[in-house]
Amino acid sequence: MSIQAGEGTFAPLRNANYRLLWIGQSSHAFALWMEQVARPFLVLEMTNGSAAHVGGVLAVRTIPQLVFGVFAGVVSDWFDRRTILVVTKVNVLLLSVIFAALLVTGNLELWHVYAFQFLRGTLMAFEQPARQSMIATILPPQQVVGGVALMSATQNIMRIVGSAAGGFAIPLLGMEGAFVGVAVVYVGAVITTLMLNVATHERPAETGMKAMAAGLVEGGRYAWRNTTVRAILLMSFVYFAFGMSYTQVFVPLFAKDVMGIGAGGAGLMVSLTGAGALVSALGVASRQPKRVGVALPAIVWSFGMMLVAFAATTYLPRPYGLILPFIFITATGATQTMYFSLSNAAMLGSAPPEMRGRIISLLSLDRGVMSLGGMGAGFLAEAQGVQIAQILYGSVCVVGGFGILMLYKELRSVEIDASAFEAGGHGGGRRGALAPAEPARQRAG
Repeated sequence: MSIQAGEGTFAPLRNANYRLLWIGQSSHAFALWMEQVARPFLVLEMTNGSAAHVGGVLAVRTIPQLVFGVFAGVVSDWFDRRTILVVTKVNVLLLSVIFAALLVTGNLELWHVYAFQFLRGTLMAFEQPARQSMIATILPPQQVVGGVALMSATQNIMRIVGSAAGGFAIPLLGMEGAFVGVAVVYVGAVITTLMLNVATHERPAETGMKAMAAGLVEGGRYAWRNTTVRAILLMSFVYFAFGMSYTQVFVPLFAKDVMGIGAGGAGLMVSLTGAGALVSALGVASRQPKRVGVALPAIVWSFGMMLVAFAATTYLPRPYGLILPFIFITATGATQTMYFSLSNAAMLGSAPPEMRGRIISLLSLDRGVMSLGGMGAGFLAEAQGVQIAQILYGSVCVVGGFGILMLYKELRSVEIDASAFEAGGHGGGRRGALAPAEPARQRAG
């Protein structure tokens, strides 16, 4: 059964609990994007312009996803997901208050920035699978893909507003004012999460560390046997390692060292990626594409081409060297949100309800390699220049997208199947959301 868009783009928002989750994520994302624009400039200020430290701080933030990400999925399946969200968001708020206080009082040191990023990354590693899995629990099956896409739209609306706020808060309020603002905004995420009233999901009967360890192995075995899940994980590795360092490493360096437009210009560029992403997210929510097997590799290579074009056009004289990069950076956002929405929906639908946390958490392994990609981007930018580094990273995405589609030819027939989101259903284990047009037995891994 194919997902239909008949109930409308914004139908999930009629659900009170989804609406609270959506509002909470809006506050979370606003604060996150303010911080992500301000943080590189804080690090550059503290280190006399070190690109390596900009990449290093990004690495420290994403390392916890490699270390804790899959286990966080097990925790999400074994424990109440609302409780997990409350605990993580309250602690992120406390960390944000402490960080802002250290900065305001003049006691912030570089190691504090690294420590804060590691702790926040650890908390977010546990928050993400619980939040994403909760969408499939809250919404009826026909609204799950739209709900995931609307959540991505939220991220991108806040990328526009939050990035602009972070970029312009620095010259208007100073670095201290920007990070105080991050802490204040995050209060909204805590309040709305506390208001959630969601019944707990179906959980495994066995408890204890031994059962959780067995569940971890079970989730990995389930994913490994599904060749299309493996293909999505491999695509995500390329996408996150070589693509997603652009907003947090490359954009600040381009703004400061290449284009000469400063923090405000960097915030504007990130906001434009959010504008492109918002348009495509609403498109996914309304049309709900089915042919994810063709769409995902195409998104990866398109994303890579936009990154290459963005970097290459900065060599042009002004005004073209300013106008064209802004156009291409907007296009990267459009491809980015399509990838997030479709890959998350496909992974959610590929598993039974009691295993969704483990399956969706496997994406954290790929997101975790952002640490390696971000660190490599910083060192490569220092060694070869930021433009050459971005062109090389974008080229890897182009080659990776084409290569994976050629390597996994069965992807061409893979579609999203709404029956995977029905209560207790996951397409019989083999079919699930990642269902080829041919009988599932032809695809069994």
